[in-house]
Amino acid sequence: MVRVAELAQRLRYYRKLRGLSVRELAERAGVSVSYIYAIESGARGSNAAKLGLIAEALGVSLSDLWGDARPEKGDIPRDPGGENA
Repeated sequence: MVRVAELAQRLRYYRKLRGLSVRELAERAGVSVSYIYAIESGARGSNAAKLGLIAEALGVSLSDLWGDARPEKGDIPRDPGGENA
């Protein structure tokens, strides 16, 4: 099972890779902005149903976010936009 910190990092990575703000992702996924912030900050994990909506909105598989499908060399994707992007 993925650690909350890994989920936060992966979600932030894919969101920034797609050029989406937290608000845009929340709207596309049908979840609240505060929910996306809570996951990205590592304050909470996510239930599979909501995470599935978020993954769909990002155009990635649920396993990409959960960490079941490891990126090459087993590393978590690096943040493409830096800490504040």
